[in-house]
Amino acid sequence: MNTLTTPATLTAPPASPAQQVNERIAPRSRATKTVDDVLPHHTLRQQSVIEDSRAPPKKASVFSFVSLVRALTWTCFLSIFLFLATLPAAHPTQTVVSVSILTVLYLSYELSRRIKHQAMSDALRLIIVFTSAFLSVRYIFWRTSESLPLHYGMVSMVCGLMLVLAEIYGFINTMLGYLINVRPLNRVSHVLPEDPALLPHVDVYIPTYNEEPAIIRSTVIAATQMRYAREKLHVYILDDGGTDQKIHDKDPLKARAARERAAAVKEIAVTFGATYLTREKNQHAKAGNINAALKSTYGDYLLVLDCDHIPTEDFVENTVGFFLNDPKLFLVQTPHNFVNADPVERNLDTAKTSPAENELFYDVMQPGLDFWGTSFFCGSAAMLRRSVIDELGGISGQTITEDAETTLDALGKGYTTMYYPKPMVSGLQPETYSAFIVQRVRWGQGMLQIFLLKNPLTLPGLTPIQRLLYLNFAFFWGFSLSRFVLLLAPPAYLIFSINLCDATPSALISYAAPSLVGALISTQYFYGRVRWPFISQLYEIIQSVYVTFAIFQVVRRPRSPSFNVTPKGEVLDKDFLSTMATPFYIFLALTVTSLGVGIYRYFNDPWSQSAVLFVGFWGIMDCILLLCALGITFERKQVRSEPRSCHRERVRIVDPKGAPMTGISENASACGIRIVMDQPFVGMQPGRELILDFPDRNQHIWATLKSVHANGNELGFIYDFHRPEDERLAVGIAYGSSDNLQRNNETRHGGRSTVMALIYLVKYAAQYGLPHLYLLLSRFTSRFTLSTRH
Repeated sequence: MNTLTTPATLTAPPASPAQQVNERIAPRSRATKTVDDVLPHHTLRQQSVIEDSRAPPKKASVFSFVSLVRALTWTCFLSIFLFLATLPAAHPTQTVVSVSILTVLYLSYELSRRIKHQAMSDALRLIIVFTSAFLSVRYIFWRTSESLPLHYGMVSMVCGLMLVLAEIYGFINTMLGYLINVRPLNRVSHVLPEDPALLPHVDVYIPTYNEEPAIIRSTVIAATQMRYAREKLHVYILDDGGTDQKIHDKDPLKARAARERAAAVKEIAVTFGATYLTREKNQHAKAGNINAALKSTYGDYLLVLDCDHIPTEDFVENTVGFFLNDPKLFLVQTPHNFVNADPVERNLDTAKTSPAENELFYDVMQPGLDFWGTSFFCGSAAMLRRSVIDELGGISGQTITEDAETTLDALGKGYTTMYYPKPMVSGLQPETYSAFIVQRVRWGQGMLQIFLLKNPLTLPGLTPIQRLLYLNFAFFWGFSLSRFVLLLAPPAYLIFSINLCDATPSALISYAAPSLVGALISTQYFYGRVRWPFISQLYEIIQSVYVTFAIFQVVRRPRSPSFNVTPKGEVLDKDFLSTMATPFYIFLALTVTSLGVGIYRYFNDPWSQSAVLFVGFWGIMDCILLLCALGITFERKQVRSEPRSCHRERVRIVDPKGAPMTGISENASACGIRIVMDQPFVGMQPGRELILDFPDRNQHIWATLKSVHANGNELGFIYDFHRPEDERLAVGIAYGSSDNLQRNNETRHGGRSTVMALIYLVKYAAQYGLPHLYLLLSRFTSRFTLSTRH
């Protein structure tokens, strides 16, 4: 049984405030058409698409011939490429070859930064891919054929093979990254029909479980004021926190809390023109919640939004057009854009300077996947075709990553997906390290479940490239085990004298150094705009231990993981050391000890000095990264639950008892705004209620002056909401513009050279990692002193 609450604003005459606001947002044509009037249009459109796709036999033969020639050409090229890349060579020859390839790679990289011509840019991209791949293939071939420690005993052989497997994993990941980034797509939205009657119905699903009503409120407000024909846009709150199961819990306190929360969420629905839906039992987590709602809704398309993903006003109008132009399209995924800092950004204080971690995936990888027809549903900020979901029997639920699993099922039936790169949501990401790990463990376990339970290699209907890339989605999470091995390698050699590699210094310089330099150049080319050097390694380290154990759990029992909701909007009233930092203490202690032993060995074992220097440098890098990891697990005080995003708009401040003044907003949230004044604002104390007028919008709102900074040049305000329209205005100011979101992201896209990134890493290690150790040592000393006194 579904419980459905339809607010009065949906059935009352159009004089209600919410409806008046919606009519202003999306004005209606007075002419209306029935479904029968519209249906022939869609039928004819689909029929024309089918007829256009039927090429004459002669053209089909030409196409097949061209495809065959292209396939043979690439096969010959790759065969010659692999032959040359694996050709044995003396070290001097290898050095000459490597320097020559690196020169071509570097010149291509530098030229790519200046060339704007698309064809030339594509050619340079291929040169960069194949030159860097050439160096990597030569290294990994040498590493596996000439440097294995097979003559130093069983322990060295086993440990050496483990290290080689970790390197092979990194090599395969790199090659797949090159494949994905061969030619990323940059989609442009389609113009919608001017006649609202020709537009499809869109259901907006906002699933929620235990989130605070305040988090849900802004999302619902923004969803109800998206620009689209009002009678075709239906917003639903899918409340899994208000199920019969939860409001009748055996624990009276839990039952009471569930009832109070459900009442607050219903009030949001009624106030802002949404529909409240719930169900009897909390079964199958988010997938079950959505599937239950499908029984009570009838839209042509579904827009799924996490309850903390506030959409911009143009979301629907930017995505629906893709479906109208492609009857086989199942999904349009858009970026997950976040307005708060994750634990790395917050605890290392990088949120305003470095690109967000998710941008590598949404800004680089997803456009690359789109070229291969493998973009996948990421759980939110996506539009889906309802008929395909019905054909699939609902959202898939065998795994805890129902989004990617559903995409795989749809691709298997011949439907397509695409990625639209414009950020159109403002979301919240986990702010504490523990919440971050909960989220990443769920992702890793879910992707591995998909491989184990649905195996894309054997699933019917997929193309070879889709099989390979879906395998990669599961394979990617092996980074945790690989990173685990790489962290243990320096102590294994320096402390326990376990030989992990049988190679001379000249061989390492000839093969390993060019491969490393080539990887750094290609990484800067592909990801430098959205990811600083070494930051990926840092993210891998902080996930390594916990994701590794989670992966073993799935391998042992594929159906055992359960869906855990990621905590959002957390408030921390004090600084504290995360209890999950313990593994990094152990790794750091081992690495520091190994460096001490390495210094001793350098001066007492002259024959191993070169190897000790190489591994010692490796250990120093690990120490820096581990200290940064400790800085991340030193949780900083967080008192603001409502993050503010950058925002610039002309504002006129009106004092009922004085002259108006002007300024420009600096940042805004759904509850307040900060304004930089054109002239100093003097003589006004916090607590005064003023009017903020926005000339470009022809709207105003009352607000209370909260703070005065910089000698009256900067003012902080808290909005005073007297009516629902005030809240609508506040949400529109902070989150309504997708262009503003895009500008905000671009301000953080300043790249860093490898040297500068290393300097910053050392800075973070000293500034945040060492204080973690100092506080830990202080607490240990205090407890030890207290225990000795007693």
